[in-house]
Amino acid sequence: MQRTGRFCSVLIFAACVQGGCGANGRAGVGEAADGQGSEVAVSVVSGALNNTGGSLLGWNGRRARQSTFDRALEMLNPVGVAWAATWICTGGTLSPAFAGVAGNPYTYAPVSCSVTWKNGKTASSIWDGSFTLVYGASCDAQHPFIGHQAAGCSLTRTTGASGNTRALTGPEGNSYSVTHNTNGADSGYDSTVSPLPSNGGVIVTCGASGCDTGGTLVISGSHLTGTVTAAAGGSATLWDHTVTGALEVDGSAGARVVNGGVTVEHNIVRRTSSTVFAGVTYGDANCCFPTAGSVSTSMQNGPRAGKTETLSFGSVCGEATLTTFSGSTVALTLEHCI
Repeated sequence: MQRTGRFCSVLIFAACVQGGCGANGRAGVGEAADGQGSEVAVSVVSGALNNTGGSLLGWNGRRARQSTFDRALEMLNPVGVAWAATWICTGGTLSPAFAGVAGNPYTYAPVSCSVTWKNGKTASSIWDGSFTLVYGASCDAQHPFIGHQAAGCSLTRTTGASGNTRALTGPEGNSYSVTHNTNGADSGYDSTVSPLPSNGGVIVTCGASGCDTGGTLVISGSHLTGTVTAAAGGSATLWDHTVTGALEVDGSAGARVVNGGVTVEHNIVRRTSSTVFAGVTYGDANCCFPTAGSVSTSMQNGPRAGKTETLSFGSVCGEATLTTFSGSTVALTLEHCI
């Protein structure tokens, strides 16, 4: 579910990460924070499956409230939830009108929104570009949403060379943005990672009975970068990840089950993690996040090499429990589907 009412809280997440707090509040020197590898893997897979019916690349906007979070909340979100507000949203469109293979390539404009509160404060969530969609030769001309396409139909989603950025700006002018670039070749720090990231985009292919019963998902090489910018100027890079993977998908929208593996290169700290999806279920047609199952993420190098964390999904949209590398548990709310 796209929780647009939580724009400001996403900004708070940015402040939390900038302060160095992972899910457990303590990231070792030169290490990726607990939960980050799992979250990145789930974010990319969730966005690729687009369980919401084809119109949203969603964001959720809240993390477990630690002390850093509470301080950031007071600083960045002075507008109380009781204030009346006016929303304006655009996008969620496909051009040209869907006509199957004959219309390739298509331009998909994701949803952008802005909000103005009664006291004059404003916030926004704006995409700066569109995605290109190309349907394969086996696709029919009736179903723009891949979830209802025919056997063997493939849909490839790509970005331009510079990627697409979604920027969230809070009421005080602070902003947090994530750029999704499917041109992932050479974006990872480690040239020995296999499969090596390429520029092939994100590809969903329907199974023998059509996508209503399952198929495959291939992430050829998604490069994700995240930046926080203060209202007074100055910015810092929070995320820089390269993601590849191949997964099996069973079931239709609202009941999809995903199994497979994703590799995440943490390019800032130069670490690599591998995430295994086990019975990860997208059980809510109005939510782009898993609602059952778990992912287990193992570090491949560095001091934590061989250690594993597990992210288990709850039935409430976006809510999960992380068992960290050290064995402790913490409640976590997923922020985005990319």
